[in-house]
Amino acid sequence: MKRTFTLSSAAVFVVAVLLTSCGHSRVWANKKKDPGPPPVAANRSYNGPSHAAAPLIISPTPGFTMARHSNGQYFHRGPQGLLYWKGYDNRFYLDRNYINRASYSNFEYKEWKRYSRHSSK
Repeated sequence: MKRTFTLSSAAVFVVAVLLTSCGHSRVWANKKKDPGPPPVAANRSYNGPSHAAAPLIISPTPGFTMARHSNGQYFHRGPQGLLYWKGYDNRFYLDRNYINRASYSNFEYKEWKRYSRHSSK
């Protein structure tokens, strides 16, 4: 009787150890993402009353607000009232109707033209 109890409790212990040790092999660690292109600085020189000191491309940061348009696209209205549309790379691109109201460098314009989903319309 004592031998059966010891044998059955040892069997239960081995089964419990096997069940707890056979977990999934997935690692739940976050890997660093590729930072991509450097963010465009919002501090620009003021070029007169016709140009707003606003970037052509912005990246979301904590506290960033966006809304969904009736056509299903996401947009962001900047502090100057400029409209930004969400691109395929999760950055927001200035609407082409507001491009003449912003000051930008040649490099920024080329990047906006290349990645903006609205540049092909």
